Amino acid sequence: MGRPRKTDPDAQTPIEPGAAGLPDGVLRQLDMALPKTAQVYGIMRNAIVNLHLAPGSNINEKLICEQLGISRTPLREAILQLQAENLVSVVPNSGTYVSRIDLQSVFDGQLVRDALELKVVRLAANKMTTQFERVLDFNMHQQRRMAQDLDYDAFYELDEQFHTLICEFGASLYIWKIINGAKAQLDRVRRLSFPLPSHLDVVLQEHTAVVEGLVAHDADRAEAAMKDHIDRVFTMIRRHVVERRDYFSADAAELLDSYMTRR
Repeated sequence: MGRPRKTDPDAQTPIEPGAAGLPDGVLRQLDMALPKTAQVYGIMRNAIVNLHLAPGSNINEKLICEQLGISRTPLREAILQLQAENLVSVVPNSGTYVSRIDLQSVFDGQLVRDALELKVVRLAANKMTTQFERVLDFNMHQQRRMAQDLDYDAFYELDEQFHTLICEFGASLYIWKIINGAKAQLDRVRRLSFPLPSHLDVVLQEHTAVVEGLVAHDADRAEAAMKDHIDRVFTMIRRHVVERRDYFSADAAELLDSYMTRR
């Protein structure tokens, strides 16, 4: 038997029929002065969380490399990070697929948010400043504009920015990185809800209640508003599991029943 041939991660491979590239809406030119892997990871994660790459879809690595003007190496490194978050699965001799939504990971992410964001918003309320109030007001103004335009992707980014700002002000950006790393599956469930009637208006009302608690330096009020906001995902999960069954793992209904019984 001959020696095994080394594989070159940057070698050209045929495009698999039916595999998906990145839609135009998420493509952007990379900054060659910055690490490519981090930028590719951000683009891919955004596409998956915003459901531009649907759960279960086959990722066309060759096409994505061509779209971004990169070799296979930074994409493969980004895929390893996404795999660690259970956002993609790599099947030997088959391909790379967007993972279906795993409800256990959703519940784990929610637990992390409950533990950290509720504490952080209390810290933010106790140290609230006029300057930070202006920062939040500007973010809320942008959220309202995007809600009026029904720009779901932009609204999602501003929603994330809202929580990031509070976390960084109340504690540190490091804490937000812990939260963000734990909630990837949860984010896809949240994003599924955005096109539903009146959903963005409800989110705006909830964000406004959080801001009011912060501005009043009322930690209890801010915490209660944040808890109402992040817990509302449970009112939406069952609907999504029924209406978008193909987006979820096979055991989703069973896991949901079990979890809701224990809550």
